Amino acid sequence: MWSSLTSSVSNLTGYGAQPGAPKPGDIPNAGEGVKSAASLCKDRNYYSELSTKDLEWTIAATASTETQTFYCITDQGNFGHVQLIHSNLGIWGAPASVQMTARFRGNGISKFFSVNLTNFALSADKLSASTNLMSITMSPDGQKFTIQVTNPPDLIVSLTFERTTKGYKIGEGKSFFGDGYVSHKFWPSCKVSGMMIVEGKAQDMTGEGTFVHAVQGMRPHLVASKWSYVDFRGNNTETNNKAKLSLIQFTTPEYYGSSTVTQGSLVFDGQLVGVAVDNKTEAVATEYDEETGYNPPTEVNYVWEGKAIEGGKSFKAVLNVKPKGLCQKVDLLAEIPWALRKIVSTFVAKPIIYQWYDEASAVVTIGDVEHKLAGHVYHEATFVM
Repeated sequence: MWSSLTSSVSNLTGYGAQPGAPKPGDIPNAGEGVKSAASLCKDRNYYSELSTKDLEWTIAATASTETQTFYCITDQGNFGHVQLIHSNLGIWGAPASVQMTARFRGNGISKFFSVNLTNFALSADKLSASTNLMSITMSPDGQKFTIQVTNPPDLIVSLTFERTTKGYKIGEGKSFFGDGYVSHKFWPSCKVSGMMIVEGKAQDMTGEGTFVHAVQGMRPHLVASKWSYVDFRGNNTETNNKAKLSLIQFTTPEYYGSSTVTQGSLVFDGQLVGVAVDNKTEAVATEYDEETGYNPPTEVNYVWEGKAIEGGKSFKAVLNVKPKGLCQKVDLLAEIPWALRKIVSTFVAKPIIYQWYDEASAVVTIGDVEHKLAGHVYHEATFVM
């Protein structure tokens, strides 16, 4: 029994039954470092438009985690997200797990949901998924998702996300870690309609959203020691210019070279101006958190830099945030079954996701023209080790 359990821990976490972090020789092809999606692009042509086929669920048989996540900042300034997670531990005999997470923040409510699901099934074209409590359905024309959640009395969701500009991936969309990979594909701007009913109160979700389809074709903790995610919606009330900024960035563990992999986009006045791979997450100030042992930012600049898809003009965006609207500190180990968590916690530092929803300001420069915008941002900082 003990040898079977420690084998399961090793497969799940990449750590053996001895204390201490894994050494490079313990991780397949770790010496090769990470080959980011951007580094594999020829002639710095980073932008690739998504096809409908790019959004098929992969459901790998080996260790992998696959998610579809829908983020929305409403016209009223509220925030909501819904996520479907399919996770395979890659352990013989262990069933895949399926989970929904959701959040609503606004109108005096800040509520997070995490629910285990059953009866996961895909449509014949692998573009739609259903479970006992949740479904994600792609429209026949490939332009719209409908998301339904029925988990009364706590949460009922009925949303549509309709793509309003080009979807994209960086190059072929994959960053490689030896035999493993990470993939991200985006609809950076969507028209959102529908509602979330949270604890019996209906919340209008009319607004603008972002959709991300991500696959981690490897054990998740081996990907990164830190993650950042940013989703900003802002406007200039005097000029009526509008901007949408999104960013995913992670730093690999030492055994993959402590490399930073980053990708993001700028949507301006409804058009995808460009994608960016030369981005920064700059902590202007931090504060030690005694509860977690980490140093989350108390002020942060998120920076995007790239070339416009059309015309090749340079663009830069600097988003300044002073995180005050803490939604939650999510303890990732809390999602693992109790017996396994007790062992894993011996070998793995406490992984925490800080989630904030804040007011923020951005300066967007396209060519020689500068635009100042104000709005709201949902942002996350994840510390793994």
